[in-house]
Amino acid sequence: MERITPEKVEKAIKLFVKQFGLENGFKQYRIMKTFNEIAGESVAGHITKKTVQGRKLFVFFDSAVARNQVFMQRSAIIENINRKYGEYIVEEIILK
Repeated sequence: MERITPEKVEKAIKLFVKQFGLENGFKQYRIMKTFNEIAGESVAGHITKKTVQGRKLFVFFDSAVARNQVFMQRSAIIENINRKYGEYIVEEIILK
């Protein structure tokens, strides 16, 4: 019986995600989760829908005031998301 060398769980999960092509789904989830953290609870409470298409994050609001707050901070939000993950994953935020 041959002994298998152990691997870290993190490495095994990353390999699994890559082999089954799930990377984009995880990136989208991370983007949406991070957006709520960066934008803040007061803004996140007024978001009705978020979607990611390519490198664009679409955010729908039920409040013009909350949408305006994000509009004024959108470049800083994009920079913070990209910095947090160490790669260029969001290039534009579309507000509706």
